[in-house]
Amino acid sequence: MNLFEKIQAVATEIKSVEKDMQVGSANYGYKAVSDFSVTTKVKEAEAKYQLISVPVRQELLNNETIRVTDKEKDKILYSFVVRMTTRIIDTENPTDFIEIETLGHGLDSGDKAFGKASTYARKYALLNAYKIATGEDPDADPSKQLLDAHKDTKRDTVFSYLNKDIDYLQNILRHFNVGQMEDLGKSQIDTIHASLLKKKLI
Repeated sequence: MNLFEKIQAVATEIKSVEKDMQVGSANYGYKAVSDFSVTTKVKEAEAKYQLISVPVRQELLNNETIRVTDKEKDKILYSFVVRMTTRIIDTENPTDFIEIETLGHGLDSGDKAFGKASTYARKYALLNAYKIATGEDPDADPSKQLLDAHKDTKRDTVFSYLNKDIDYLQNILRHFNVGQMEDLGKSQIDTIHASLLKKKLI
């Protein structure tokens, strides 16, 4: 198989990864897929089809120190936004490869912010490259399927814009006090979507 046939074979083999971790709580909580789940499945499939994926470039787009008030106490958060280029290489023909570019944002009160940004960028590079679906079985509840499809379309539109406008992304994360855009809840996505529509940005 050539490189693209191998990539398709990996995509066909993995198909989806179930969401296996809880992010946030109450109205702002949601299920997400862990980096461990994605990386483990991809490594197994890549080994089978003689592919390897490695980060080859990482650019720091933005870093800042943010002071927030939490329960009347000041807290310092460290924010990093990185752009990562991941290369998928055919190990049978190492000169044959493609590159995937993704953004990652990390926010932490300690020294984990940069690592979080890199992890998110790498995870979404693999999800996008191999077209890996995440989430529950949509056939389990047809009504829920329609609602989720509408919600995901709105979320995808917001994420697409935020990925193009790093300054706006930073303002949004500060405003809602979240670590990365994937932590935004439904009501927050609705608010951002309405604002972007009003400004005729989407």
